[in-house]
Amino acid sequence: MEETGKAAETLTKELEQILQDKMAPLFERYGLDIKDLLTPLKWKPVVLVIGNYSSGKSTFINEILGSRIQRTGQAPTDDSFTILTAPESNESEGEIPGSTVVNDERLPFSPLRRFGESLLSHMRLKRVEDTPVLQDFAIIDTPGMLDSVTEKDRGYDYLGVVGELAKLADLIILMFDPHKAGTIKETYQAIRSTLPGSTGEDRVIYVLNRIDECESMSDLLRSYGTLCWNLSQMTGRKDMPRIYLTFAPREGKVPPPGFEIWMNEREELKQAMSSAPRMRLNHILQEADRIVRELGLQIEAMAAFQKRFIHKFKGVLRTWGVAAILAFFFGDLIMKLLSGYPEIPLAGALLDGNINFRHFFWPILWAMLVVASASLYVQRILFPKFTKSTLKDLDNLIPIETAYKRDLWNRVKHRIHKLIEDQARRQILIAHGRYLGKVERFLDKDLARFFERI
Repeated sequence: MEETGKAAETLTKELEQILQDKMAPLFERYGLDIKDLLTPLKWKPVVLVIGNYSSGKSTFINEILGSRIQRTGQAPTDDSFTILTAPESNESEGEIPGSTVVNDERLPFSPLRRFGESLLSHMRLKRVEDTPVLQDFAIIDTPGMLDSVTEKDRGYDYLGVVGELAKLADLIILMFDPHKAGTIKETYQAIRSTLPGSTGEDRVIYVLNRIDECESMSDLLRSYGTLCWNLSQMTGRKDMPRIYLTFAPREGKVPPPGFEIWMNEREELKQAMSSAPRMRLNHILQEADRIVRELGLQIEAMAAFQKRFIHKFKGVLRTWGVAAILAFFFGDLIMKLLSGYPEIPLAGALLDGNINFRHFFWPILWAMLVVASASLYVQRILFPKFTKSTLKDLDNLIPIETAYKRDLWNRVKHRIHKLIEDQARRQILIAHGRYLGKVERFLDKDLARFFERI
């Protein structure tokens, strides 16, 4: 475990450096903050424990730590997000308030500041000594998910906070209990929307906990079947993920006959939890790969936007270019026909062979008027109309050949929309093709070498 942790730390530092050197300027140019990518690299591996209230989250955490750190009970007992970690060499055991946690640059929780003071009063970090497990990874305990709850009821966006923490987590344990097997409203929203938008399926472990409270095997089967059905509706998947069936061994309580076989699953769950440092190696690179590919897709979209406009502009240039040439040679001739001035137009001077600089005044002026009109047309009519039509049909801006690219597109489409809406003229002037080449080289060479190392 220690060797894996050191390998992850070394890889993280190298990756952070190369991202700063090669990708930071591109992120800045396209209005992105590379801190969103670098923040998860700052700290140790993270295990996020979420689930229904009274599903046994805190009990399981206490069991892992070998000490009663978190409060437990049948009803909701803790309304705080609690980050559990071991103190560093120069730190002491104790509790740190949320306002300090989100402002500590050594920790990756600064994105939580946007959820406001209401969250900070329901957030804390506990440094716990004599817990070897917390040397390898941190555990985040969360308030239990509830039914019929709104942001107003909690005072902050609970699911938004869960989504932000899920981005940091290398492993997410989602717990249910037999009495509320996937029927809680917030659980449905988390599985349906929050987690898919924040993390990969491979990082989520599903657990049906407290199964010893079932009165019989048939009672357990009903609860398990209900959970499977609800999960299939929430995830939209027909192939169900593994669901660990576990319960906490309690002194003096004998589980129903036949339930002993699931004690092994409790141990397997603990082993899966201890794999967080190893998963972090993949997590780090997957996140870097995904976010850089999102940037690449954004640049590709801007390049397509630029290319489409240049194509339209060339058509205008041809039309108005011919008009400017005609105005140059025949503008003063038409003037003479209509007003009798100038006395000798350019065409007449050319035919007489007696030409000087004064014959070019009106031709140049007429050509410049056409060019100015063309410029005004492009700026006031063509470009706004082109931008509006592009935004209206944004999904067809670039080809989406694969399901993975479609997922990336859905994640960045709003950013592309905003970039075109706010900076359309500026984007036309940027060398997107060159920057796209830099992204592709980073993915194909630099990042590929990191994947090879693990």
